[in-house]
Amino acid sequence: MMDNVDLKNIRLDENGHLQDYSCWDKSIGESLARHDKLLLSREHWQIINLMRDIYLQTETSPPMRLFIKAIRNKVSEESANSRYLYRLFPDGPVRLACKYAGLPKPKHCM
Repeated sequence: MMDNVDLKNIRLDENGHLQDYSCWDKSIGESLARHDKLLLSREHWQIINLMRDIYLQTETSPPMRLFIKAIRNKVSEESANSRYLYRLFPDGPVRLACKYAGLPKPKHCM
């Protein structure tokens, strides 16, 4: 089990995303998810880590369609669909994967 991070000591933006993604570690991701009443599984972490890798390479988060394509190439064919992603992240897969990865809220998300 990851250490519990006190989110009061973490600088978040108005949407609950980490202000400085370079300060992120998995315990922060776990704490942000726990605050949202979500327990992160291995499947969640596959998606979160892929989102973080994409962001660190491109300095942007992909829209859903491109993210699904990346999942198909890097994770698995079974995981590469919006139904699967919404089961993991019911309130918005791209936005929540970014949030728990310590990344800014995607520009294309409302």
